[in-house]
Amino acid sequence: MPFGGPYSERILILAPHGRDGEIASQLLQEAGWATLTCPDLANLCLELGNGAAVAVIVEEVVATEDLACLAEWIRTQPTWSDFPLIILTGHGDAPGRNALADRLQHLLGNVSFLERPFHPSTLISVTSSALRSRRRQYQAREMLERHDLLARELQHRTKNLIAVIQAIASASLQESKGREAFFSRLHALAAAQDLIINGAGRGALMKDIVGNAIESFGTRVFVDGPEVFLNPNAAQGFALILHELATNAAKHGAMTTDSGTVSVRWSLDAISSDPAILFQWKERGGPPATPPSRKGFGTVLLARAVATIGEPPHFDYSQEGFTYEVRASLAQQPQS
Repeated sequence: MPFGGPYSERILILAPHGRDGEIASQLLQEAGWATLTCPDLANLCLELGNGAAVAVIVEEVVATEDLACLAEWIRTQPTWSDFPLIILTGHGDAPGRNALADRLQHLLGNVSFLERPFHPSTLISVTSSALRSRRRQYQAREMLERHDLLARELQHRTKNLIAVIQAIASASLQESKGREAFFSRLHALAAAQDLIINGAGRGALMKDIVGNAIESFGTRVFVDGPEVFLNPNAAQGFALILHELATNAAKHGAMTTDSGTVSVRWSLDAISSDPAILFQWKERGGPPATPPSRKGFGTVLLARAVATIGEPPHFDYSQEGFTYEVRASLAQQPQS
């Protein structure tokens, strides 16, 4: 398919009298381009709406017919578009030709004139230049659409991020040492945004999210998992989860003893119909794990920071140590 769409590189020809249309079409097809010969100006305007790269029109049409439909199409074309027209003129300086040329350029914009009889190579050259110009316009259109898409995504991500920050602030500042907890969680969130931005806004690698959280644990942590690229919501959610797990391990869990270890594993879930990741955090060698006396915001984050598939996250408090497991969606939005 052509770069700009199925009909984007067609060459429309309007030469209702004589053999000009037949000759031009044959030459252009021999050069490898698709052409369509239009019977009249109304049909040309209709086909312009379906897609085209260039229009080749004989002078007799533009000099004698009402150009209102063509002029209107040119006037209302998108901002990225400057549709090229090639006018096949007669030989010599006919009376009024200069005035007609000025009128057409004012009315139709991007107009080139080719005098008949023309050499085949001249028609090919002029058309090739017009086609290159049209392709650059298609590239400009694509860039504008990528810009609009990114702007909408940025707007969505910003609103989502502000909502997350508000939730963290509201809950964290109600806890003891709430100010410290808030800024610690905010730092983890900011680090996740850096990874997401480095991933062109599309997300981040799971190993990088894990690495940020456990970088201070040294050799007492074991990490195992495949290359998994998390979408922005999943990356943000796992960053908050890993921050809570690492903070708890350092303050209350395995990292409070010299013999304590942490195992971090993940794998892709091949059973689920939706893309999913199985994640496990296991602490061993530290003090016995006991359930918290109250449900704080950290527990809420562990339970709800990522969208889950099937059962909710599993919390195991045992004599051997704490274990956290979750089956997280890689396709859905986090729970609100």
